[in-house]
Amino acid sequence: MAVGAFRNATCPQCGTPFRQERRQGRPFTYCSPECKTLASRRNKRPDGPGSSPYDADLQAVGEDIDQRANNLLAAIHNGAGPRELLWIAADVQRSLQDFTALNIARGRAGGQTWDQLGAPLGFSGERLRKKWPMIKIMRRLDTYRNSRATRQAGQPAVPPALPSPRRPPAEEADTDSDTATAAPFAAQTPPQQLAGALSFLQRRTGKPLRQTAAETGISPSHLSRLLAGTRRPSWPVAKNLVAACDGNPHEIRPLWENAHRPTGPLPPPTPPTSTFAGDPGRARDQLRDALRGLYLAAEQPELRRIRAATAHTLSTDHIACAFTSPHLLDWSAMSRLVFALGGRPADLRPLWHTATHHHLMAEAFG
Repeated sequence: MAVGAFRNATCPQCGTPFRQERRQGRPFTYCSPECKTLASRRNKRPDGPGSSPYDADLQAVGEDIDQRANNLLAAIHNGAGPRELLWIAADVQRSLQDFTALNIARGRAGGQTWDQLGAPLGFSGERLRKKWPMIKIMRRLDTYRNSRATRQAGQPAVPPALPSPRRPPAEEADTDSDTATAAPFAAQTPPQQLAGALSFLQRRTGKPLRQTAAETGISPSHLSRLLAGTRRPSWPVAKNLVAACDGNPHEIRPLWENAHRPTGPLPPPTPPTSTFAGDPGRARDQLRDALRGLYLAAEQPELRRIRAATAHTLSTDHIACAFTSPHLLDWSAMSRLVFALGGRPADLRPLWHTATHHHLMAEAFG
């Protein structure tokens, strides 16, 4: 074998063809030092071949996306102009790019091919590899991790466009003013909303956990995990728990369904015309129950606090009617109410369309 000769080889980490030098000793296995480092991290990880060194970043990037999308909706509700909305949209886009880079790195570390990773993005494997070479991915992830570490140290590199929505402590809430504006209640994931509503119901009874667990038919330790949100209950268990706490299972059911919504590719959007076949009366009841579930998850705050969280765009009478009767708000008002309670308006929009169909048709035809 001639020293200094080359042969064609393929990098086992990223799949990139490269010229491998034929030399004495062990040949270069990887196309770049970055791929060698990446493979070394994968081989040395303590949790075995089924885990990934990037798994710890998933939740962090997902939280960033959720927070920035929440900021975008808050800015829309506050009447922000195009320039401010574009700044926030750019933040969302950067977080999405971080998420894409992270998952490509995870996929490659887990042995997936470029073609497999490119399919969800509509790219061929070759096009994805050229758009996201491993060296670019590694640099982007290093930049993201450094930026996040800086933020966690209390030194934000770029101030957020809007403050994070949060539930104001009781001592900070302005309960006497009719004009004070409060931030929306803290946005939570669907499992957190379910756990929050169940926990509020249990605490409202004043019963010890052991007694509630016995009435529900589960162990106290299991009940504790359900109320903390570290476990999700089956529907029979959730229904029994609500009954033991003198709650309404119809109000918990929407939260339970959202918390158990399967992950993975989203189904194609439903055509608007398909809502015409729904039952408006049933949709109104479901919409009311969903709103009352969010109200429970927010620990049933006073209506004037909710009004303040909507920037006083809704009266307490309108809010009360939305919780207690089939009265329907227009979508702008409904969206503000859902957002103020820490929910996601997009989750309830199909129900609202079905519930308002007959009302809109009656207006259209006199």
